[in-house]
Amino acid sequence: MSERNAQRSRTRAAGRGSLAVPTAPKAGISKGGSSEFAYQVIRAEIVSLALAPGSDLDEAALVTRLGLSRTPLREALVRLAGEGLVQILPNRGTRVAPMGWNDIREHLEAFDLSQRLVTRWAALRRTEAQIAAIDAQREAFEAATAQRDSEAMLEINWRFHAAIAACCRNGVVERFYLQLLTTNLRISRLAMTYDCFSTEEAYDAHIGNIIREHREMVEAIRARDADRADALGSSHAGLARKRVSECLTQSMLSDMELPLGGAPDSLA
Repeated sequence: MSERNAQRSRTRAAGRGSLAVPTAPKAGISKGGSSEFAYQVIRAEIVSLALAPGSDLDEAALVTRLGLSRTPLREALVRLAGEGLVQILPNRGTRVAPMGWNDIREHLEAFDLSQRLVTRWAALRRTEAQIAAIDAQREAFEAATAQRDSEAMLEINWRFHAAIAACCRNGVVERFYLQLLTTNLRISRLAMTYDCFSTEEAYDAHIGNIIREHREMVEAIRARDADRADALGSSHAGLARKRVSECLTQSMLSDMELPLGGAPDSLA
């Protein structure tokens, strides 16, 4: 067995597939924060797929495991539901939001359109301070890729695109986009987690494309080139669509397990 396959086997043994690597709560968050602590822990487990899409959340078990009362737990779950990561079902309890293949297809269609819009408006409406903030997140992302720190890459990538959305100066559009961006964290693991790629070359090529488009997006926004920014927003969303299609093919040809529900629809 190759070292790469051995590493995958060790990772699978720790959870559901090579994707199930929980992330720790952000530094400085403790149980004293109650609701914030519960939010960070559960969010990390959902995003890492340690809590499988569509799985029920046993609130009594979570209260015991997190060492909290039910009230802050419920506050955290309501917040996660607002971000699209949890579903609160009347008289049926709470579950992790499903992420079947059809859910991903619909998500990527909506994400494509919204990313094009916020990136276009960012080019037209950004301030000098905002472009500096975007570029700082770009640099931080590239530093994280040099370390192959997939957890940092996921969070910094979120902040990079959130900084772009902040430039659009439309609160309704920004909130909608940020909800999609947060839901997209689970899909992003397919694009930024090293063990999800068949070869090191494939990983490097994909991350290289992300870095290149990040740089081009910054330059288009700086130049106030709305058409170029729009095109790059769509192209960048297309990288996610391509990566999901590749993972589907890879999972059919190998023992890689993708913990997604339902039969795959076309992602074209």
